[in-house]
This record gives sequence, structure tokens and C-alpha cells, in this order.
Amino acid sequence: MRKRNVSAVVGGIAGMALCHILVFRTVFERPSIIWRKKKYDCALVCGCPANLNGSPSVLMRTRVEKAVELWRKGKVGKLFFAGGHVKNPHIESEVMKEYAISLGVPKEQIITETQSVSTYHNMLHSKDIMEDHGLKSCVVVTNGWHLRKANHYAKKFGLDYVMCAAAEPYNATFIRTLWRYISINLHMYFNFYRGLY
Repeated sequence: MRKRNVSAVVGGIAGMALCHILVFRTVFERPSIIWRKKKYDCALVCGCPANLNGSPSVLMRTRVEKAVELWRKGKVGKLFFAGGHVKNPHIESEVMKEYAISLGVPKEQIITETQSVSTYHNMLHSKDIMEDHGLKSCVVVTNGWHLRKANHYAKKFGLDYVMCAAAEPYNATFIRTLWRYISINLHMYFNFYRGLY
């Protein structure tokens, strides 16, 4: 009898977990990574915190470097950096802009959005700024573990976009990267049930 009870509990937990996974995958679709254009109007780079001293963090560098690579290859017309200050006083998009300039991108090719404090706001505010600059399509650049979340909001706000993953930082261990996938997915799911975004 005790074994049956344990089996029933384990089965119930497994069933609930499977149900939640199916709901998650239905609400937060697989990122759109198929390029439908040879060139997009801009690379829209999702924000992430700078270092406390104002220098670009390792994670931030990977995103900027990917965007610059796309620009050099003629895949995008302009670079669009999104992000205000979240975890410290430094405005993320401005730090990314300065880093891109140091990599040889003319400042005339760069647009920034300085108010957003989340991925949701990155896409919300960026859409309006893109329209103001006549930019109709974008390559959303972020790290692999962040693609599904950025994809969800890019679709929500009706952007004409494709997702593009930046490389993982040189110092990222497998465990750390796995934890980023797990934690961001849990955060998205909890917010969904709380009715946020």
C-alpha cells in the first residue's frame, strides 16, 4: 500500500510537471531564428547590466560584439541598443554604444533607448523609437538563454524580427549557463501566472 501511495505521488508530480511544461511551451513559443530577409533595418540589442565601474560587462560585450559582426557583414543597417539603468546607475544602452564605437562603429549608425528596465520594456519602447527612425525590421540580439523571453515580447508588440544568439561569455561554465536557462524560464512562467506582462 505504501509503495502504491509513493507511486501515485510521484506520478502526480510528474504529470503536473509535464502539464506545466506544455503550458510554458504553448505560451512562450520557440524563438524565431529563420532569416526571411537578406538585410534587416537594425540590430536590436537587449540590455543587460554594465559593471559597477561603468565598463561593459562580459555578457554585455558578447551582445554588442555580435551586433557589430552583423553590421560589418552588411546584415543590418544600424545598431539599436536598448536599456536604462537597472542594477546600477549606468545606462546600459549608453555603455553598449560606447563599446560599439570603440569597435569602429560610427556613432551616426547607432540608436539608443534609455528608459527600459526589463525585456518587456526593451521591446515596448524600442518599437516606438524604430518607427520614429523609419526602421521597419530588426534582428533581436541577445544570449541563447534569453532568446525565448525576448522572442515572446518581440512578437507581442508586433515587431518584424528574427532572433540571433550572441556567444556565451568566455568565463561561462556549463552549470552557470544551465542555471540561466532555468532561472529565466521560471521567472517568465511565474510572471505569466501573476498576470504580469
